Amino acid sequence: MDKVVILGSGAAPGVPVAAKGWGECNPHNPKNVRRRAGILVQIGGLNIQIDTSQDFRCQMIDNNIKELDAVLYTHAHADHVSGVDDLRPFTQLSGRNLNAYATSEHIAEIKRRFGYVFTDVKLKEITQRPQVAENIIEYYKPFSVKDVEICPLLFLGHSVPTCGYVFDSGKLTIIPDYKEIPERTLEYLQKINVNVMIMPLTEIREQAYHAGMEINKKYIDIIKPQRVIFTHMGEHCDYDEVMRISPHNTVPAYDNMMIEL
Repeated sequence: MDKVVILGSGAAPGVPVAAKGWGECNPHNPKNVRRRAGILVQIGGLNIQIDTSQDFRCQMIDNNIKELDAVLYTHAHADHVSGVDDLRPFTQLSGRNLNAYATSEHIAEIKRRFGYVFTDVKLKEITQRPQVAENIIEYYKPFSVKDVEICPLLFLGHSVPTCGYVFDSGKLTIIPDYKEIPERTLEYLQKINVNVMIMPLTEIREQAYHAGMEINKKYIDIIKPQRVIFTHMGEHCDYDEVMRISPHNTVPAYDNMMIEL
């Protein structure tokens, strides 16, 4: 069975926020406890990880994940890459390099901060660092992880351009941090049958570098996906309130939520 696990449904600070607390989130609702960004795509017998946040280690333990086939990065902000060192036990156990996929600008930034994790030498012995092989991808040029076809798409309006992913021609679409969907990306999404679409709702109200509910609704109406999951939610996104104002066939995510594809 192909499925997706929302490993972390929180925005950059998580919920509750250190030194600030719960914001507008009900502390008595366990679905408001949110770790940082992370999605595990289990498709075609593969485990494909989207981003490695500061909470990546705990997410893997919580879900008993012991093997990864690839890691895809949406962008190089701290809440999406800072757990990269915790790929180490996966490459130690497998005895092989783990393929990481990202655009050239995002690979360059990850290497600037975590250059020691990358190698182009076949792993010959257990070491004390991850063995990650870089794979540079280009927007709109599909690539494959074994038999799974993935198309990277450009999204704009965040503080950096970000990379979303479409799996198997629309079976799963992951939209990263964004505020604007460029015309070419929107045309692509309108031409395919979008089944499950996961998109961020960092704040209910529009922010400088994040779409709010109204912008999300606008694009949902244009793309017409079968199902939508809101994730990457901050301390002002109470689970019940987001559920109340979400459009038809749309629900907020929570940590360790599983979605069948």
